[in-house]
Amino acid sequence: MPSPLKLLVATLGSLLLVVGLASPAPARPAKASTPYIVASSPHTLTLKWTPVAKARGYTVFVASSPAKARKTKQQTRQSRGRHTTLKIRDLRPHRRYCFTVRAVRGGDKGPRSEPVCGHTLRRSIDKAAPTVSVVTFNVCAYAENCKRWTAQREDAIIQRIVDANADVVALQEVTGRADELAARLREHGYASYTARLNKRNEAVYYRMSALEMAVTTETATACVVEPYTGLDDTTAWRFPRHFDEPTQQWYSFDTSGWVTEQKVCRDRQLPVEQEGRISSPTGATAAWAALRLRSNGQMYMFVSAHLTHGATKAAARLRGRETRQLIARTEAAAGSMPIVYMGDFNSYRGGPGNDPPRREMAKQGWVDAFDASATYSRPNVSSFNGWRPKVQSMKYWGGHIDRIFVRATMGSTGWRIVAPTKNRRYVGVKASDHNPVRTTIVLS
Repeated sequence: MPSPLKLLVATLGSLLLVVGLASPAPARPAKASTPYIVASSPHTLTLKWTPVAKARGYTVFVASSPAKARKTKQQTRQSRGRHTTLKIRDLRPHRRYCFTVRAVRGGDKGPRSEPVCGHTLRRSIDKAAPTVSVVTFNVCAYAENCKRWTAQREDAIIQRIVDANADVVALQEVTGRADELAARLREHGYASYTARLNKRNEAVYYRMSALEMAVTTETATACVVEPYTGLDDTTAWRFPRHFDEPTQQWYSFDTSGWVTEQKVCRDRQLPVEQEGRISSPTGATAAWAALRLRSNGQMYMFVSAHLTHGATKAAARLRGRETRQLIARTEAAAGSMPIVYMGDFNSYRGGPGNDPPRREMAKQGWVDAFDASATYSRPNVSSFNGWRPKVQSMKYWGGHIDRIFVRATMGSTGWRIVAPTKNRRYVGVKASDHNPVRTTIVLS
């Protein structure tokens, strides 16, 4: 029996439609650039690619893997004329499809592009569900490859965060600059969790109009001045201090009224903000904060993580172990709270070890938001720019080391890279060797 994929391509047809001049082309078209996915739904993927000189049409090939997409002879419906966007229909939900593109002119065919893959959505986006926008950004404040921290760099970092316009901001490599950035971001409506010792390498900031810190209470001895609560008429008390016979306490007057002159120590119910830090013997670190979404009153744990770097398979296996540790420790702290993981995972598709962090996340029910988004903006621009002045398109689909992982039951309305560019070059002061990654999560 033919596979679903073969039935799909058969129904789409194999007729090549080319619109243009009937005269023969003087030369075969050039190789098409790697295409990229710009939109997804449960039954469609929208593909886009760069126009090719001398092309009068394009053939798009579909397969179930990158290797098969390089050589398959099965075609989807072709784009007409010079159109370089094509919506592929009649696909199955929650499936991966891979594509290559070939430019054609009359009977001449150009070389196939490198493959790109994309996932159809598990289900349609619930437009009524609550959402929260998040951004992850490695600011490279202190590391071997980081450039000197200057006022201009700090301004650029703040501008990238403001441009991202996200409710939650997760920063990595913020070493020594967390409180400084907190003061700057407060002017734009953001607050940070308050435990100073927990902001050494990573930090979490949140938009106060959208979220608030999740607070619990615990019993602890605390010494504080207490207001007078007796029945005496305090209007007869003489300033600046008064001895109260029934309580045997001296009281002094401040702007709010009469309070005990000395602190009173006793067990009290104290508010405790839910936040913390996670570290690994191998060097991986993370900070987390429990935040309450004002729109629905629910609490969520937001994690800013940074895994060990390294281009070897051994380093990749280490990142897999670090991911397991990260999940175990955050789940222990979160309890029943849903978790959103953000950060620099130093791992990508096509890299060494076949991306162990993503595979470990998938085993325990988390997916890369890149695979669960309804729309994409500049997905071919890498989240790692390496201080290069030119924008380089990735050769491998979804090869970003800066990631956002959400539960498989969630989704994303939009995924994008935040970076100012013009004519394929970065413009302005380079904020970091990373570009921010931003997405809007559907909390269903």
